[in-house]
Amino acid sequence: MSDEPKLSSPDARQAIGDMAVKAYGKYFLVKKLAEGGMAEIFLAKQVGVEGFEKNVVIKRMLPHLSGASDFVSMFLDEARLAASLSHPNIVQISDLGLADGCYFICMEYLAGEDFATVLRTAKRRGEHAPLNVVLRVLIEAAVGLHFAHEAVDPKGVPMRLVHRDISPSNLFITYSGQVKVLDFGIAKAESRITSTGAGVVKGKYQYMSPEQARGDSVDRRSDLFSLGVSLYEALTGVRPFARDTDLAVLKAVLDCDYQPVRALRPELPLEVEQIVNRAMAQEAEHRYPTALAMAQDIEKYIGSTTSATGGQALVSFMAGFFGPDRVKSKTRIESLDELAERGVDVPGYKNPHSPKTDVGLKLQDKTNAVGVPLTVRSHSQRTRFFVIGALVLGVLGTVVATRLLAPTPEAPVLPVPVPVPVVVDAGPPVVEAPVIDAGAPEDAGGAEPAMDAGVKAAARPVTLTTAMVLKQLNQGKPRFQKCFKDNKPELPTPQGTLVVNFGIASSGRVTTVTTSLPGTKVSKCIEKVVGSMIFPRHVDVEVRVPLPMSWDVR
Repeated sequence: MSDEPKLSSPDARQAIGDMAVKAYGKYFLVKKLAEGGMAEIFLAKQVGVEGFEKNVVIKRMLPHLSGASDFVSMFLDEARLAASLSHPNIVQISDLGLADGCYFICMEYLAGEDFATVLRTAKRRGEHAPLNVVLRVLIEAAVGLHFAHEAVDPKGVPMRLVHRDISPSNLFITYSGQVKVLDFGIAKAESRITSTGAGVVKGKYQYMSPEQARGDSVDRRSDLFSLGVSLYEALTGVRPFARDTDLAVLKAVLDCDYQPVRALRPELPLEVEQIVNRAMAQEAEHRYPTALAMAQDIEKYIGSTTSATGGQALVSFMAGFFGPDRVKSKTRIESLDELAERGVDVPGYKNPHSPKTDVGLKLQDKTNAVGVPLTVRSHSQRTRFFVIGALVLGVLGTVVATRLLAPTPEAPVLPVPVPVPVVVDAGPPVVEAPVIDAGAPEDAGGAEPAMDAGVKAAARPVTLTTAMVLKQLNQGKPRFQKCFKDNKPELPTPQGTLVVNFGIASSGRVTTVTTSLPGTKVSKCIEKVVGSMIFPRHVDVEVRVPLPMSWDVR
């Protein structure tokens, strides 16, 4: 078998839409939401008898880490810890499993926005989130944290759990007015199997307590410091320890060097500044003793003012702040039937827009007797596809490529290299790593852009290889990076993925280009860059390429 197979075959199964729905264990993966250094996160569907269908989130360990015992232990520890915490202010875990050789966690789907998005949106509009909203979010988060801090194991022994990564991005506000603490992924309990010992610094530098930054052992009061930093940022729009370098950030954290809240916003009440100062005290013994004590102090202030607010006020704020279209996009998730009807490739469903999609039976009961989803497989030609992963070292460095062979029952699945995040703190965004998933060809369409100056097409058609595609994409990386740099303010989150879908006609020219952020300036810029590229002439009618580009500007 050649080391560089063709990108696609004219007879391969045709996937329509942004992402073909994929059966995964007893779930269906609908949309990829995010990817980190340890796991990837999907919007998914849990299905059952008589049309039962529930939106969930699947957090799946990255394939290449499944054989690494340390990562597996960390992942399983996270699941066990999080699943033991049943509280309205903590995201709920409903399942831990193993499918396709990868461990996964199933958690509740939350329709809303993380607190970081709220603060970033307010800052972009030149305003602050309302004080009553900010304080209500912090109260609810503190109550959830207190429950975790007080948690005991099945024998009644205190677990002494510490979150260790509290920040606005790990506080979530739903459109129904709930506040949830997210991601206990690097939490530590004294009883956990995989320990996080002293001297190991984990978490986001700008939100760390001084003792955590030193690598000392930490307790619940470290989380309270991080909660205080989050409150400071929410009130002022400024991160108290933001500096030019990580070293300077750490020094500021260790020295607890920050401007007073009212030096930035003089109109804020003194009582609110005092709450922040106590939570962010340099010495742990001078902080609130518990998260509940901090919540009660904030409640006491709210009770003495006219700024009282509850869940319904959060509902009204979120709806007005983000608008009905955004609320609808998060709260109204299409069913599998609806996805199939509009042409998304769903296993077991007829796709009216693609004659090459598996037709088979439309399953009324999507699961068999043991709860495993039934997938109708094609009995025609075996599907083949592969994925190229690009590993970026430094800002835009060496690219390492590999392939992922088709999912047949006997075929081994090779792991894909995962991008190493390039974190640019308060600076320009950087493309993490393009990943090319070459799907099946579709009918060519769209106008053909002009070739880049000085590039000549091959005299004879060739078999398009991974190296040929990567070579051209690598040349465009500086231009991709500039698109993100120039349009940083319009990026919806500090980190995310922009999916670019384009086709390469047999002439080597790029056909229609679309992205997952249609109509935005960053999308138009990326579309222009991709559209100007020219690849070698090849023997296929067209090759379709979905290209995720990840950014991280925290």
